[in-house]
Amino acid sequence: MDIDNPRQSMSQSSSDILQVRVETLASLYSSLAAALSEAGFTGSELNEIFSKNVRGECVQCGIQISGDDMGHIALIGEEKDLPDSKLDRLRRGYCARNGCDSFYYHVHLGDYRNLDWVRIKEGADNRGVAAQVEASRAAGVASRVVRRRLLLRVGAGVAVVVILLLWRHWYYYGYVPLLQKPHKYTIDPSSAGHGTPR
Repeated sequence: MDIDNPRQSMSQSSSDILQVRVETLASLYSSLAAALSEAGFTGSELNEIFSKNVRGECVQCGIQISGDDMGHIALIGEEKDLPDSKLDRLRRGYCARNGCDSFYYHVHLGDYRNLDWVRIKEGADNRGVAAQVEASRAAGVASRVVRRRLLLRVGAGVAVVVILLLWRHWYYYGYVPLLQKPHKYTIDPSSAGHGTPR
């Protein structure tokens, strides 16, 4: 099995195993759920499949997570707290066991009646590729929005600084540079002799 290809699978006698990066567990769950729904499985069957027939296992430390755990990661948003610290570590892309530095999990897909995992995985792979393309487009749009906001903030900051400098110059020197000529005071030479000290 090639470690660089997270969706590559190998077969066993009773179940299929996928090796995936930890941060892709949520998207794998979403892709599998969508492919299973398209194959005609109902909500209760999906719950049964994920709770009893899908599990993940860290390739390094061996800690196991259920399909329900993957569902929690996939369905709860980034800003919400998860009920368990191991799920929070999984969502952030780390192994569920604190201190384990593995980045890969084996996802075991167990047998279920009328379920062809090969066809489901193909559908999930197609959805996964489409989701990655859509995510990269969304990231590009989001980065442009963030860049635009940043430029607006920087521009507003520069404008405020320029206005404050112009105000300061006007307050202390009595004119606005580049818009008004500076006042030139001249001394009358005849008045120079009147103020001599005695």
